Amino acid sequence: MGKISHIIKKEFIQVRRDRGMLMILFVAPILQLLLLGYVISSEVRNIRTVICDLDNSSTSRLLVERIRNSGYFDLAFFDTRQNHLHDYLDNGRAVVAVVIPADFSTRLQRGEPSGLQVLMDGQDSNTSTIALGYINGILQSEIMDQIEGKLQGSEAAAEVHLISPNLRVWYNEELKNSDYMVPGIVVFLLTMVTTLVAAMGLVREREIGTLEQLLVAPLRKHELLIGKLVPFAVLGLIEVVFALCVAKLIYDIPIAGNLGLLFIFTLVYLFTTLGLGLFISASSGTQQQAMFLTLFILMFFMLMSGFLFPIENMPRVMQGISLLNPMRYFVLVIREIFIKSATVRHLYPQGLALLIFGGVVFSFAVLRFQSRMK
Repeated sequence: MGKISHIIKKEFIQVRRDRGMLMILFVAPILQLLLLGYVISSEVRNIRTVICDLDNSSTSRLLVERIRNSGYFDLAFFDTRQNHLHDYLDNGRAVVAVVIPADFSTRLQRGEPSGLQVLMDGQDSNTSTIALGYINGILQSEIMDQIEGKLQGSEAAAEVHLISPNLRVWYNEELKNSDYMVPGIVVFLLTMVTTLVAAMGLVREREIGTLEQLLVAPLRKHELLIGKLVPFAVLGLIEVVFALCVAKLIYDIPIAGNLGLLFIFTLVYLFTTLGLGLFISASSGTQQQAMFLTLFILMFFMLMSGFLFPIENMPRVMQGISLLNPMRYFVLVIREIFIKSATVRHLYPQGLALLIFGGVVFSFAVLRFQSRMK
């Protein structure tokens, strides 16, 4: 244990003296967490919209106010010239154009179908689809109000409310996007930092000439391996503590689950990230090679983990490939613990997958490390 403790102490001293490493370990992740938590969002708001109200009645003005007050649309332009609307879309000044026909209110009062034209810039299909859903919801609400107004005082008025949905949102009652995204960001940053520092560790020793000194020292291979990886595991756990503090203090995210369970799963996951970093380090000749290979693998991890895009939306083949991504399981674990207060009973499939990945990746990394040491 004495030899291992000396290696661990040496690694901590090296990290403390290496300002670049300190930036990678602490400053960069905290800044990224602060920025990405606000930037990455699946919500669509402030959609630039131009309104062409040809009816100009109290009913049409009420509809326009509903669109404005929904919070999703930025009514930046009003134009009564219908043939000019395509200019707004062509020039990118607006994403949505709404045309209210001249007979809009008259047809509604008669109970006749009334057409409402909605033009959209389809370059961003996701934004266009969501915006169309918002418009449909606002129109349905407007139509229901018109029906209720017509039936006011009649027996048929009660039929409008025969079905009254009683909605209740569990776990994320306020539907805050940050409650869902920030735990995923924490996982990505932990994966990136621990894999990167482990990948660069052995290569750095080789480049500065200290690897030869370690090889001739009276150390067994497993002592050298443990001494080099334990500091990175400790630093990874410290980074998680920092990230949890930021999530709680800055984003006000309630951590509903057991923190002890969260750290146990984190330790299991570190076997995968540190093992992967060790494998990359043993397979690379320079720090640049190690960095580029790490970033290439991290890109796959990020895109195929469900962190940014729901796995259910991927093609079947890609969903199958994502099963080989350990980050997929840890993202789910962290989100379940953060939001749902999940226990081992709920998370044992993901825990088993992480154990298998950690064991396999770490074993291959150790074999590669030993062969490289020879």
